[in-house]
Parts: sequence; C-alpha cells; structure tokens
Amino acid sequence: MIHLIDELKVIPGVIGACIVTSQEGVKVTNLPAIFKPERLSLVGKHLLKLYSAGRMSFNDLTDVTLHYDESVVVARELDKGMLMFAICDPSFNHNLLTMSFNLLYEEFINGNFSVVANETTVAAAPVAKSALPSEQKISGILQDLLDEMKDALGKILGPMAGFVFDEVTEEWMDQGSADFSRIDELIEQINQEISDEDKEDQYRQLISSALKSYQKG
Repeated sequence: MIHLIDELKVIPGVIGACIVTSQEGVKVTNLPAIFKPERLSLVGKHLLKLYSAGRMSFNDLTDVTLHYDESVVVARELDKGMLMFAICDPSFNHNLLTMSFNLLYEEFINGNFSVVANETTVAAAPVAKSALPSEQKISGILQDLLDEMKDALGKILGPMAGFVFDEVTEEWMDQGSADFSRIDELIEQINQEISDEDKEDQYRQLISSALKSYQKG
C-alpha cells in the first residue's frame, strides 16, 4: 500500500501522506521522520471528528482541507474510522491532489488494496490522548512573543512547525504558569522536537531579538 501514497509525493508541493484509523492510529506513512506517529495519530483523530461533524451538515462531503500559515492538510475518508491525509506546502497543486485522491479512493472501494499490519512502515502507535485545553490566560505581550517564536520555528521545521509549536506550548502551559520566567523551559521542549544542535542554535538566534524586546518591556 505504501507505493500508492508514494505517488502523492510526486505532486508538486506535497510533502507526504498518511493513512490512519480511529482504533490503531497510523497504518502507513511516507512523511519525513519529524512527523512522529503519535502526532500523526492525533491529527488523524481530529480529522475524523471533523469529518463526522461535517457529514451532519453536508451529505456529499468528500475532502476536508485545513489551512495553516506554513502548511495545508487535505484529508479524504476511505471508510468509517479510516482516512488518508496529505501535508502540503501552501503552493501545492490542489486540483492534481484531488484527482489523485479520487483514484486512490476508487482503488480502495474496488478492493485493490487493503490496510493490513505487514504493510505498515511505522509501528502502530496508540492514539494519544488529547490534553485538556489550558484554562490559563496569556497576556497580550506574551502572546505576541509566542507568535514570533512560532513564526521562527517555521523557518526551522517547515510545514509541521505550527503543529509542533501548538502541542509543545499546550504541554508547557499544563506544567505550570504561562509566564516569561518559564520561557527557557518552553525553548528546551521545542529543542527536543528539533533534535538537531545546529538547528537548535539557529532557532535560538532567530528568537533572540524577540526575547530581548520582551525583557525590555
């Protein structure tokens, strides 16, 4: 089955694709290693919920498209509790991706491929439990700083940066007060996601002016 979603990567702007199920999480993916199975499973779970909600209003719903600053996620349901989604650059060819999704969907409903354990390219991971949204309020000035840090991470991690930053920030807020005194803890957690010393240093340089500006008030 991996060769089927590999075809999607040929489309200009498509970074990679993934097939997930509500029960088992990631079944197969050809996305770069930074797209961790646990996070992909969580994204898939949210997309499945969006599909369920959308079908209540639109019976002919086919694709779900989410636009972020640095990326676009396009999903297509294959069966109940199962979908494929692609992560793309904002400049991707939407029409070509839709045509490819149509072909893959036809292959699936005609029984020309199935999702079985020995076809997976990653170990099946349990769907991560979604953390409860933090009830903390972030001051406007600190939020501006976080926004700058998020934008800077996009220059390091590319399209996945938004997902990574939001998840890490939520964990950081769950662990203590959303205060500048803990900003080094947040940066350390982000560095763990970057997992590259040179890129960690580059990220620190990118956010240094924003950190200094915040300290000066």
